[in-house]
Amino acid sequence: MTQPVRSHTGTISVLTTERGLPVALRLDAAELKKPPEQLARDIMALCRLSAARAQVARRRDLVEKGFSAAVIRGLQLATEEDLAGAEEQVAGAEDELPPSWRRSV
Repeated sequence: MTQPVRSHTGTISVLTTERGLPVALRLDAAELKKPPEQLARDIMALCRLSAARAQVARRRDLVEKGFSAAVIRGLQLATEEDLAGAEEQVAGAEDELPPSWRRSV
């Protein structure tokens, strides 16, 4: 397992396996005010990012150890492009506007 992945604001933190299975989740209370669908999307995006980072690290390690491209391809590990896409998805999710401008008072 790798280091936890945190949202840009630091209010969500997830730790996953190399395949993206969450094994630890931390939410600040502010996150519970979001619509459930948005919170789920944010958590899933962080899980995908965590998995992509771990898989790219594994891929780099295997290349460094001299494993063939065919063997690495067979493991179906994330590529650098997959990692960039996961990072963009997390960054884009945090730039989205909330579903409503209204807030509780």
